Amino acid sequence: MRSAMAFLGRVVLVLCVVEGLASLARVSALLVSRAEAPLAERSHTEYDPELGWVNRPKLSLPDLYGPGASLHTNAQRFRGERDVPRAAPPGRVRAICSGDSFALGYGVDDDATWCHQLETLEPRLATVNMGQGGYGVDQSYLWFRRDGAALEHQVHLFSFIFEDFARMGVTSFFGYDKPRLRLDGDTLVVDNVPVPRTAHWMPWLARNAHFAGELRSIQILRGIGRRFGVGAPDVRAANADIPQLAAAVFAELAKLHRDAGRRLVLVYLPMQEEHRDDATAKLRAFIAGEAKRQGVPFLDGVTALREVAPNDVPALFLADAATQYPSAAGHYTVRGNRWIAQWLLDSLRARGVLGP
Repeated sequence: MRSAMAFLGRVVLVLCVVEGLASLARVSALLVSRAEAPLAERSHTEYDPELGWVNRPKLSLPDLYGPGASLHTNAQRFRGERDVPRAAPPGRVRAICSGDSFALGYGVDDDATWCHQLETLEPRLATVNMGQGGYGVDQSYLWFRRDGAALEHQVHLFSFIFEDFARMGVTSFFGYDKPRLRLDGDTLVVDNVPVPRTAHWMPWLARNAHFAGELRSIQILRGIGRRFGVGAPDVRAANADIPQLAAAVFAELAKLHRDAGRRLVLVYLPMQEEHRDDATAKLRAFIAGEAKRQGVPFLDGVTALREVAPNDVPALFLADAATQYPSAAGHYTVRGNRWIAQWLLDSLRARGVLGP
């Protein structure tokens, strides 16, 4: 009996080892076939303890996104080759463009971004591109408050897409840690700072760590943890908190600009699927309500996009494999950036934001 039990134990042990090796082989195959390609942002950003990541200064990356689509940063880490003096150019209206990769101009040359196109279309404008890939509403706000607010300017175009609000509820994005806002009463507080920098030491692991969840051992441990209420704390804020946080950010920016005699403009940048899909209507209605409450203009790009003929819409957005980077699809083409710039300029003029 004892020898039979010992034999059975050895069989079970062998099966466990085989199962473990099979699980490991499966994950290894996934890593080989589906490992995440390097992010374009890795080539032009570095660790920042307050923001998570930010552009490296005085950088030149010819043809980063393809032939003729280069990226440069100035000494202040803004996109473009020209440094920005603190004083606005005499006789011109300086506008700061904040936002994520859609404001940065992912996939196109410096001069083709909608932020730069604004001053091409309207010579009275002098623009500053403070877009940054992967930023949520929180990081865009924090970067402007730290490095943009001190610059003399008359207009702040605070732009965002739908996903930028969801990013406010997490402490990491694509494996890279970031700050997170929370409310203490009516006061915005920044948590998760200094931001951990582990992902910047091991970028490949940061991009592909999610594959570890395919290991049977990890799945079993997670199941045990859930059963006994043990595990990593939830890093996602409750969805109900995100609108409150966004409203607080808008209120802080509105007050900051009002006190300085400047104009804040909230800008919702449209994505291709929003030409027909109305899933973001509730969020855009919320933003419109907050803008009205703060007395600031809100420009809804979805409304403008729906005035474009359906056959003309695809030309405004990058298709799959438009660049060597996996996240390019859906960003604006050169034509799309030009369309955004013209729409913004027409809207700003109509609302009297640029003055006489």
